[in-house]
Amino acid sequence: MKTSRTRKWTVNDFDPQAILYLTGDVNYSYVHLLNGQVVLSSRTLKWFAQQWPSFVRVHKHALVNLAYVKHIKLASSLRSPSYLIMRDKASLTISRRRVITVVEQLDQLGSGVSL
Repeated sequence: MKTSRTRKWTVNDFDPQAILYLTGDVNYSYVHLLNGQVVLSSRTLKWFAQQWPSFVRVHKHALVNLAYVKHIKLASSLRSPSYLIMRDKASLTISRRRVITVVEQLDQLGSGVSL
């Protein structure tokens, strides 16, 4: 019986253009790729944010490649959260203090994201 070996990913193996977003869990990050794969990394979101300044921190637990944002749902009141809908239909919460920054960066990118 053959056992399959899992491939060990290094940071140099990641192409930033092939990454939709990253989610954090304590000192680990889950890297969500365009092809649907999710890779666990022992690096923090802060580390990835320093490596890839084009990515935007939308929440304490999420770092996003704005090129793959499909839709933004802004909060109707102060108590309800705002969301980013990604190309893979994932919904990521935007922290209320970062909403203005995220919207401005999406406008600068000119990606045609619908509100």
